[in-house]
Amino acid sequence: MSFFERVTRSFRDDQAEERNAFPGAQVSTSNKPYLASSAAGGNTYAGVNVSQNNALQLNAVMTCVRIVSDAVATLPVDVVQTVGDKRRPVNAPSWLSNPNPFDTPVEFWFKVMSSLMLDGNAFIRVVRAGNSRIVAMLPMNPRAIRVDLSEDKTHPVFKFDDVTMTSRDVLHIKGFAVASDNGLRGVSPIDEARQLIGAGMAVEEFGARFFSQGTSLTGVIEHPGKANNGELATIGRMMRKKHSGLANSHIIGILGGGATFKPISVTPEQSQFLETQKFNRASIAALFGVPVYMLDPETASSWGSGVEEQHNWFVQQTVQPWLTRIEQAFSAVLPPGQSLRFNPDARVRVKLKERYEAHEIGIRAGFLTVNEARALEDREPLPESKQQNNGVNPARDHSD
Repeated sequence: MSFFERVTRSFRDDQAEERNAFPGAQVSTSNKPYLASSAAGGNTYAGVNVSQNNALQLNAVMTCVRIVSDAVATLPVDVVQTVGDKRRPVNAPSWLSNPNPFDTPVEFWFKVMSSLMLDGNAFIRVVRAGNSRIVAMLPMNPRAIRVDLSEDKTHPVFKFDDVTMTSRDVLHIKGFAVASDNGLRGVSPIDEARQLIGAGMAVEEFGARFFSQGTSLTGVIEHPGKANNGELATIGRMMRKKHSGLANSHIIGILGGGATFKPISVTPEQSQFLETQKFNRASIAALFGVPVYMLDPETASSWGSGVEEQHNWFVQQTVQPWLTRIEQAFSAVLPPGQSLRFNPDARVRVKLKERYEAHEIGIRAGFLTVNEARALEDREPLPESKQQNNGVNPARDHSD
């Protein structure tokens, strides 16, 4: 079985492990202790089992992971060469545009980011040709990787099934690194925030059951005489059959034998159901560094001059730290002096007039050429003759 097949199989094994797992389960796979524990998840005070897989069933978690992962995965990425204090773009390696046979570049970066956000770790298999040239990058299931120290305790080793690999074979990015006795792995936000996510899942289940069968006592039936247990059971079954569930909403009820129905005015709002949902959503947004307005359009920010400023905050405070982690990790496999660089400015798209004014300032100041400005607008470069006709710094010398 090829290494690619074994990696893709690990994702299927992980899903099977979780389906068969229960709180406190121990899976007897010596090379997969982390896979077993993360698949089994853990119970919460809300009575809900939370694992890295089923946490995505909570809308707030899925939305946060999607927003941040999409933000990173869709950014332009290049390789630059640094010589002294000068930095110039160079030809990117082939794996940057074609990372592996299974993923497009967007899918590749999305997998890297979603692994970081859910597990706190991303592991990327570096596939090399006979001449050590990198020919593919393959995201691995982080829950299938065990990280240990080498025998001489000088560097980490990565174990996948019966294969042991070194840092030359695997890129390891820690999303949330802490100094601890077991600091070889990053901390999983899902594991650390299990109580918060479990509460959110319980609230969502409460809401679903409220509409399907009711989770609060909406009323009582009073019988005028001394009804025996059989009569009470019959009335109860009749009421559940005729009036329980979403499909039976607003059906007119008929009671015989002098029985009467007295409603109890308890609503989800009065039991703070909606407020609990909103608080939990905001807490999960804070966990992942996502502005709450991105999860709940009805939530207005108390700062900033508008959506544009809030969006810029998201890029600078949430996206940029992730980009830096990824850039530093992938730059380690590039030739000396070269580094990977995302372009977060591609997401900061101001109004057309403001962009053009900024380009003009850059061209007149001499740190931007006409063709560089056109490239920022996804336009083809002008021929040299037309640049001369524009008359402003048409071909700035990059050698100085």
